[in-house]
Amino acid sequence: MKKVVIAFILGIITLTGFFSCGVDRWPEYRSQTGRDLWIDSLMRQEYLWYEDIPSTNDLNYFIEPEEFFKKILSSKDKGYSTIDTLDNEPVLNYGFNYTLYKLADNDTAYNALITYVIPGSPAADAGLERGHWLMMMDKDYITKRNEEGLIMGGNKEFLVGEYTVQKDEEGEDVGVIQSIGDVAVDAARVNIDIPIHTSYIYTNVNGKTVAYLFYSSFTAGTEANSQEYNNQLRELFSQLKTNGVNEFILDLRYNSGGEMECAQLLSTMLAPADRMNSSWAILKYNDKQVGKNRELALNPELIQNGANLNLSKVYILTSNETAAASEMVINCLRPYMDVVLIGGKTKGENVATATFTNTYYNWTIHPVVSQVYNSKGESDYANGFTPQYSVDEFANLGTFLPFGNQKEALLNVALNLIAGVTPTTRALTQHSEPTMVALKNVNTCRKMNKGLKIKE
Repeated sequence: MKKVVIAFILGIITLTGFFSCGVDRWPEYRSQTGRDLWIDSLMRQEYLWYEDIPSTNDLNYFIEPEEFFKKILSSKDKGYSTIDTLDNEPVLNYGFNYTLYKLADNDTAYNALITYVIPGSPAADAGLERGHWLMMMDKDYITKRNEEGLIMGGNKEFLVGEYTVQKDEEGEDVGVIQSIGDVAVDAARVNIDIPIHTSYIYTNVNGKTVAYLFYSSFTAGTEANSQEYNNQLRELFSQLKTNGVNEFILDLRYNSGGEMECAQLLSTMLAPADRMNSSWAILKYNDKQVGKNRELALNPELIQNGANLNLSKVYILTSNETAAASEMVINCLRPYMDVVLIGGKTKGENVATATFTNTYYNWTIHPVVSQVYNSKGESDYANGFTPQYSVDEFANLGTFLPFGNQKEALLNVALNLIAGVTPTTRALTQHSEPTMVALKNVNTCRKMNKGLKIKE
């Protein structure tokens, strides 16, 4: 709160020239300009690219905070900095994301491919899985008119299908969605996703014991227990160590980031044991905040009751949603181990944000405050990391399967590499031929951490 007060006072000084003839009209305008003034003054101190903020004479302090915030952001800021009200209402949903497909032989009907299911959600409780297709909803086709019913509402019944390949009249293989039955789903509710979504151990893969972790978000814990999720991660790594894991597949394809402390913990438990206490990351702030510049280490004290797996290589599954904290793990492990990327090009977010909250105005902002470097001083991933093995998980819908299924597109490539089988280019890029066209991806169920958040 101290930072809020200082920023507020600085803001008053900033606006001295904003009012004409030297007349102090601040009390008159405070209720209308206070929020924007707070944002302006704080950003001019903390923002990494503060030099790009327009002059106070060129800004309108009477507009809504979201609009004002957009007007002061640098062109270098590609949506990394965010602003939000503290009055967020709970979001109700069934607990799944989907990709909407148009049927080739029907101008108005859709099928929905489930891409993600939150554990413990109504969808998960009903047995719906990633890779299932929703063909009908309450005995009716899915159309523009009723599509929003896929997101939230009361109890529902879905006709569920699965992708299969069949021969057409000319003997050619054709992908079709075949019905497997109706599924009843309970009413939409608030669903809390968990970072450790899925984990498996695969034994005797070319003589190796392989761990797979789908890590959905870099989130340390809950309001009730600030280390709940980190402790679950520690416990998992302890179990993996006990089971003799010597190869690791980290699935970050839908991980858009989160808290830096989680990234540091995860990296420390993956890295070679002889690199403990080595430099892991360097944070560099703007020239007004150089005193905050700091170096972070692969810190064994973070592990506590967990375990370091002492790996020399890690396979990381990626997509264009892999960002920020996920990319920090990739970049900061590279100096010490072989990092093999499989999937899609990552987002490209090599900066960190901090959180500043003003309870008087009931707003919070997360501006970019520093750039992130690895121990070699490298931070050259603003355009994302390009994987060594590019795989489109939607290319062959027959391999769009639940996380952890050994036939799932990206995981299968990783397991084959560990087994000593290098996939051919055709195997990575071949497309199935469904009788549908993808229209859009709909992400409604996941309200997880994004970006790279650091504690000031």
